[in-house]
Amino acid sequence: MNEARLKRALDTLLAERREHLEPGSGTLLVAYRLRDRPTIPASVPCHILRTIYDAEHPAHLLLDRRPRPDDIMVYAILGKQRLDRVLMALAPSSSNFFQVLVDNLGQEQPGTTEISKADEVDPAILQDIFSLMVVAYAERREEWELALDGLASAAIALASPAIRRAPGRRSPDDLVALLLTEIAAHPESVTLQGLAERFSYNPTYLSGLLHEQCGRTFSQLVREQRMLRAHQLLTDTGLPVVKVAAMVGYEGTSNFHRLFRERFGETPAQVRAGRGAHDAAMMETRARNDHPQEARDDQG
Repeated sequence: MNEARLKRALDTLLAERREHLEPGSGTLLVAYRLRDRPTIPASVPCHILRTIYDAEHPAHLLLDRRPRPDDIMVYAILGKQRLDRVLMALAPSSSNFFQVLVDNLGQEQPGTTEISKADEVDPAILQDIFSLMVVAYAERREEWELALDGLASAAIALASPAIRRAPGRRSPDDLVALLLTEIAAHPESVTLQGLAERFSYNPTYLSGLLHEQCGRTFSQLVREQRMLRAHQLLTDTGLPVVKVAAMVGYEGTSNFHRLFRERFGETPAQVRAGRGAHDAAMMETRARNDHPQEARDDQG
């Protein structure tokens, strides 16, 4: 990490004054001099990462001396619900990390998971990731939020050995939240048997629970997520319809066309044509705004 660039990013964070520290669904970074450090509230479920930077040489780790009043404390306040769902899709079922996420996901009550010093975590690697987060957040270049999500996920995964698991059996509501998360993350390949094995439940019980809580069967819930993803791919990309069908879990297009039309009242081709007409209208509107006199002459 370039120290001058990191220092500029820290100065940017220090200059931002925040009265309300609510991360919402994303990630919020705040920085304070140690002499000014306030109490960070825990009014919403979130993960909190924190580290201290040397005020003069932020690229150096504070391993050999005590922090000073001018040193910089940085907090990363990570929206818990959204980040846990992203992480859960990546974590193997056998890992402690996955079990931590399963135990915590779906909790709506106020609470935080705070990770600071931990013997199991390599401080140099964690601070490198943290520094990249600071720079991405302060500079806010294109796709910075996506980059921040990835870095935050890496930091949480690296620190996961230091997170203590919350004991206790999951409630039915929490379990349904987990199942719906998995269905939304992998609609093209998710199976009821696979979910049963992943969460150590009987598949018949999971099927009944989903129907009871959601009013729809497992297959209906999967189909809905497949259709929503297909619609997004058709409107946001130029991928062929046959490719879109395969990406959401259908080997052929006939069944896909039928289900898509039942769900949206239009064929995939009509949805894509509608996007093209919308784009053309937007371009025409933009051109008129850029050249208002020419537009008036055309109408006159």
